[in-house]
Amino acid sequence: MDFVLRGTLHGTSCDELDQKLVTEFGLSHEDAELARDRSLGGLVRAATGNPRNQPDRSKDPMAWESFERGRRAPSLVARIYPRLG
Repeated sequence: MDFVLRGTLHGTSCDELDQKLVTEFGLSHEDAELARDRSLGGLVRAATGNPRNQPDRSKDPMAWESFERGRRAPSLVARIYPRLG
């Protein structure tokens, strides 16, 4: 999740992020896409400001962690998704 958020902040494309997740973490391409999706999806949920949008920690830990980060640091959401922040 940190890898995805840092890469996104540095302007790394989705395709490049996915490829790096495959090569650096040994994920399948499908799992890399899912990891990116869940990590960024948690931030989108945090941007709503609605605590009911918090992902279930046990079912979706990556989305939960990024939601919590976005909730604690709204500037993170604004830097990645300027229209939402």
